[in-house]
Amino acid sequence: MLLHATLFAQINNKALSDEIHINPNDSGKLGLTVTNFNYLRNTEYFNNIELGRTLFGTQLHPRLSYQPNGQTTLQAGVFLQQDFGAISNHTRVLPTFSIKLKSNNNQREFIFGTLEGALSHQLIEPLFDINSAILRRVENGAQFKLNTKNIWLDTWINWERFIDRGAPHKEQFTAGTNAHLVLYQTKTNETKVLNPNGIEFEQQQTHHLLKSIIQFTAHHRGGQIDKDTSNMVMQFDGAAGLSYQFITPNNYSFKTEVYAVLYQENTNSKFYPYRNGNGLLAHVLVAKNGFSVNPTYWLGNGFIADRGTTLYQSVSLDKSGYTEKMRELLFIRFIYGKKVAPHLFLNVRFEPYYDVRNSLMEFSYSVYLSYKLNKTLTR
Repeated sequence: MLLHATLFAQINNKALSDEIHINPNDSGKLGLTVTNFNYLRNTEYFNNIELGRTLFGTQLHPRLSYQPNGQTTLQAGVFLQQDFGAISNHTRVLPTFSIKLKSNNNQREFIFGTLEGALSHQLIEPLFDINSAILRRVENGAQFKLNTKNIWLDTWINWERFIDRGAPHKEQFTAGTNAHLVLYQTKTNETKVLNPNGIEFEQQQTHHLLKSIIQFTAHHRGGQIDKDTSNMVMQFDGAAGLSYQFITPNNYSFKTEVYAVLYQENTNSKFYPYRNGNGLLAHVLVAKNGFSVNPTYWLGNGFIADRGTTLYQSVSLDKSGYTEKMRELLFIRFIYGKKVAPHLFLNVRFEPYYDVRNSLMEFSYSVYLSYKLNKTLTR
């Protein structure tokens, strides 16, 4: 988990993310992928921006796949979700289909159909909702990913609402980009050295990683052929940051990141009280053996992101017309992740925060249990 954390901005959400696998050795073979995600997330919030709620339920996503060659896979399946205690219209059944192509050197990937979406995009929480793995896990559209020695890139468009002529609502989509550029790193390989007696042994070197990070999202609500007379919306949110991480020889992982965050609405929809805003996000993470502590500071000024985590926003989700232009929050997260059995992962979180300007202390806690199986069905 510590090695995987070098790839992730902010919190390591790999156990909550999705990936479409391609194995070059499975050309001409059928495969089965099963993802089961069980969640309990409770937010004990009584503030004016977001009231607390409990999300408690399960997701099941079985898929059959076929690899016509070593660089292509086709997947078809069904996504099932049940929120415990909910009425029938809160049970979701969605067909899914993906085609994924991978370059010969494994550096470039293209996905059409159901994406590697939600928390797989690895965006910071002000830009992307931490609850998306529960509320909006299935994304459909197109996605391009690049993974080289010095660059990691994910760019996508998620088409959220289709319209036909005379539709009563507007079309909606969200597009985004997350780009990491390695500025400096040291190798993790062990090196052979001589001790004072001249005997050769392996010594683990401290691993350093410095990256610049650019993140961007665009949210659109519009169209020409619908009957919805409300104004069009085009909203942009972005972040530019630096990330520094080092892993010690005794497997402690330390990371610090800082981001400048911007918001702008390029339309005059009159839906939002602010058409532009900004923010500052800074955090430190200390991790070992699956346990991490993550203090985070957020200062927002008129910041709004339709797909962001509500607590960071300057507009209320639950109280119409209520705003707080300046938001100043201090979080400290305690997270534990463990592989408890083959393909089975447990993730537990306790996340208190302090609202500096309202002198308010609140907390949330989450328990996630995810099962991920990838199996070849034919020889």
